[in-house]
Amino acid sequence: MLAEPIKNKGYELFDIEFKRQNSQQIIQLYIDSPNGIGIEDCVTVNQVAQEILEDTDPNFEDFTLEVSSPGIFRKLKTPEHFKSSTGKRVKVHLQEKIHGISNATGDLQECTTEKICIKLESDGSNLTIPFSLIAKANLAPILKF
Repeated sequence: MLAEPIKNKGYELFDIEFKRQNSQQIIQLYIDSPNGIGIEDCVTVNQVAQEILEDTDPNFEDFTLEVSSPGIFRKLKTPEHFKSSTGKRVKVHLQEKIHGISNATGDLQECTTEKICIKLESDGSNLTIPFSLIAKANLAPILKF
């Protein structure tokens, strides 16, 4: 419902999260674009999303809408997220160990619809991980100051 109108404004709807803080319900939209995301981009998408949600959900007034960039440590959830991150440093938490490894950090070498392959920092070997075993994953760039 939101992806296409947001795309028409020049942005990708990267992710949606629904959260509850105390009695407050929050809808968080994470957007991206080839040019990065600034405050004006968030304002634009907030207006688009708010109009759509107000028109389609009579209970929308009970929610707080937040729009932001997924950030440099962005979560990776879908095959598309992983494919767009090929060649980048990632950290993956596994639901169960593979070859004795429960957390893998390294360069994302390959992504298919069923699995990813990471070149591990620990020993330079490649680890193939089925999507079904990924508990959580995110980009993990090394920041130099």
